[in-house]
Amino acid sequence: MDALEEILTGGQSFSWTKAEDGSYFAVLNEKVYRVRREEDFLSDPFLRNYYDVDTDYEKARIEIASKDDLLKEAVEKFPSLRILRQDPWISTISFILSQNNNIKRIKQLYDRLSQVYGHEVEKGYYSFPTPEELSRTSIQELRDLRVGFRDRFIMDAIEKHEILKRVPELEYSEAEELLMSITGIGKKVASCILLFGFHRMEAFPVDVWIRKVLNTYYPGKEISYFEPHPALCQQYLFSMARYIKL
Repeated sequence: MDALEEILTGGQSFSWTKAEDGSYFAVLNEKVYRVRREEDFLSDPFLRNYYDVDTDYEKARIEIASKDDLLKEAVEKFPSLRILRQDPWISTISFILSQNNNIKRIKQLYDRLSQVYGHEVEKGYYSFPTPEELSRTSIQELRDLRVGFRDRFIMDAIEKHEILKRVPELEYSEAEELLMSITGIGKKVASCILLFGFHRMEAFPVDVWIRKVLNTYYPGKEISYFEPHPALCQQYLFSMARYIKL
């Protein structure tokens, strides 16, 4: 199992593209980053933080694997899974795009927004648009890009993007409620933004895949069962759900 592929392109980020030679590239932090293996994240300060290198995931994995057979298998299948530390704005628009969508399609929309509204960082490589850059768009232009019903949600997120600055200082429930003040953001998308955009490790987003896992393997169990690592457990279960094709 390609651990790096699961981490970079398995649903928590849509910034990364797998190249024909097996490497991965993304435009982040006004730069094109190219990586081939996990060690490539160690030398660059931005990538080191982005890849959350300094968190003790090994200890967390041992504790997670001891919970039950499914999580034990998940840790064995994806031994280096982790939660990336992503930009809140990028995560907000990414997970608005994720609604009723699949990873391939979300990635296509992410790239279209970057090419149309972002700026060229290196020849042929475009940054994801800032709120200011994306404010040039309109409902019609978004429809032309085929974002579908999410067009209104994106427009409202642009208008309210300043609220993202308040999230770090809020308790989880308050932060979730604030994010849900953006049109179209419900509990699931808010929890994804909090987890992947703000690294709130108490988050446990429940989408269709996770709901299937919970119903099949954890009937009657509360989310508290997955403490003290609910976010990482969720990511392991999400990866397993796709792997075993629930």
